[in-house]
Amino acid sequence: MKRVITLLVLGVSMVGAAAVLAPAASAHEARTVNGYHWLVGFGDEPTYAGFQNFVVLFLNTPSGKPVLNIGNKLHVTVETGSAKRKFNLEPSFDPDSGLGTKGEFDAFFIPTTPGPYTFHFTGNLGGPVDQSFTSGPKTFATVEDPSQIQFPVQVPSTLELSQKLDREIARTTAAIAAAQSGAESHANSKANTALIVAIVGVVLGLAGLGYGIATSRKRA
Repeated sequence: MKRVITLLVLGVSMVGAAAVLAPAASAHEARTVNGYHWLVGFGDEPTYAGFQNFVVLFLNTPSGKPVLNIGNKLHVTVETGSAKRKFNLEPSFDPDSGLGTKGEFDAFFIPTTPGPYTFHFTGNLGGPVDQSFTSGPKTFATVEDPSQIQFPVQVPSTLELSQKLDREIARTTAAIAAAQSGAESHANSKANTALIVAIVGVVLGLAGLGYGIATSRKRA
């Protein structure tokens, strides 16, 4: 009977542990780098474009203790598509107030386009560091389009607004250029007409002058 109870307790404990660990495993990528234990992902998940989020890095020493300070040893470059930007990692834990999480380091930014993101860490911690963590089904969440959860009205994203603004600016610029070209063409046409009229006037004037001279000679 005791053995049955023990097995039931162990079974419940394993289910509970699986329930606790499953979200962390699916939301972050674990890796050992130079003996240090790394856990990397987005700070807030699900992750939506246009909303502030942050790269989160949990660091434990080879002995399993949280790393409290990395100074300027590590940096992270956030990459998506051909775009990339380097960020500093700030400790979450404040030793003066005791607030925050020991071993956590963050880099805040606003992802503006949906899709996969890569966090590329460089520097030195227990040795040279050159590690890339890319979002995906087996690592951590990709950035999603917020329109899928907007209710009751879908609001255009900053990217959509920017693209629409770019299109309007291009259309307006083309219209202005066409108008200027038309005005110049019209002005040139007027100038050409005036020149022709002037030439005709000069020709008629010369003809009139010649006729007058000829007439006066006949009278003489």
